[in-house]
Amino acid sequence: MKTIKSILKLLILTLAFTTVSCDDEPVDPALDLNAGNSSNSLFTAKIDGTNFVAAQTIGDFSETALGDQLIISGLTNNGKSISLQIINPSVGTFPASTESSNLSLLQYFDTAMGSINGAFSSFNPLTSTSIGTITITNFDRTNDKVSGTFSFSAYNISNSTTKLVTEGVFTNVEFDNQVD
Repeated sequence: MKTIKSILKLLILTLAFTTVSCDDEPVDPALDLNAGNSSNSLFTAKIDGTNFVAAQTIGDFSETALGDQLIISGLTNNGKSISLQIINPSVGTFPASTESSNLSLLQYFDTAMGSINGAFSSFNPLTSTSIGTITITNFDRTNDKVSGTFSFSAYNISNSTTKLVTEGVFTNVEFDNQVD
């Protein structure tokens, strides 16, 4: 139940953030988009060659039936997000996979494209393949921070389009540690 609540918390935060952000609507100055972010936290990538720079990061480390799960997400001010989910994280490189024993799922979402056309995943159900990697270079469970790199080919099942996510970097992203 704790795991379900953690996942729902991340999904609600992601959806709340991405659905209320607009290019032509000013951000309320009372909102702190960097709440929970350390001043040296970074989450960037290129989406089809265009820069993606997160204004906010969200992290959660919790126990699941499959093993300990780390989810980190980077959210922009214009409704885009990248989310990385990995089972039993540690320092090392993990290929994108939907197998329960070594789940590593990478996702990209763009609200401007709509809820169906804007959802992309490293898993392509038509070919049953996952393309991408997450490399964790630092997994600090004492200070609850994680750093690494990622890249993946993101597939949209509704319209068979792809997005190439390259040069992904996350540095000192804080996570809510529910395991230790």
